[in-house]
Amino acid sequence: MLIKEFPVPCRIDYVPSPYEPDEDGVMDIGYCCGRLSDGRAYRLECWRMDDMLMATVMFSDAGISAYNRQDMYCLVEAEVLFKFTTERRPMQCTRTEDDAGTAVWALNMMLANHKGTYGELLVKLQSYK
Repeated sequence: MLIKEFPVPCRIDYVPSPYEPDEDGVMDIGYCCGRLSDGRAYRLECWRMDDMLMATVMFSDAGISAYNRQDMYCLVEAEVLFKFTTERRPMQCTRTEDDAGTAVWALNMMLANHKGTYGELLVKLQSYK
């Protein structure tokens, strides 16, 4: 079955904290919305917590719910969203729900921490400010 339309990740309930860390210690840096090559909408958010610089990308899991971590490494690099710059590739992958209750993949990638830099974003962020 070929899926032609995918739900857009919904973050309507999320209140960004671009000026100071929120109660969880997260400070939001920026975001980017776009489409993957198959037409699937994504939302990428960049944020900082303590010494970690992170990026989270969310997109519909429709038709790709069986993907694994290795598939996700390939996906983010093939889609030119993110590039790992070291052999260590810190990324967490989970299937979850967005604010509208739609099933999505959420990938958390560490860009940097006090030990070094692991990757870089290849998309332009919009500021929350």
